[in-house]
Amino acid sequence: MKFILLLALVPAAFGAGVVLTIDAPDTGISGLAFGSGSLWAVDGTTSYVYELDPSNGAVQSSFFFPYGTPAGLAFSGSDLHILRVDAGTYYGYVYRYSTAGALQGNYDSTC
Repeated sequence: MKFILLLALVPAAFGAGVVLTIDAPDTGISGLAFGSGSLWAVDGTTSYVYELDPSNGAVQSSFFFPYGTPAGLAFSGSDLHILRVDAGTYYGYVYRYSTAGALQGNYDSTC
């Protein structure tokens, strides 16, 4: 599996093309985010969160997400927000983590 990282969306739309292709750190990536100078990926199969060097895709750090299957990822301020949706429902939780992998709290994500 490969990621295609488009560093500039507007130029890409006008012919600049693919800027960089990197290997995925795992087999079931279910969310990507960019923050604190890193590309972040969460795997919905293994439940690992990866910090990647955006220039080459090298794994800088990782941690395990123990609260079920992650379905999405976002970065806000200085925290990662990992979405877990309960199977067959529109209900779940978002877990807020520091970039060091420490749980900061969670909140309801009812859709």
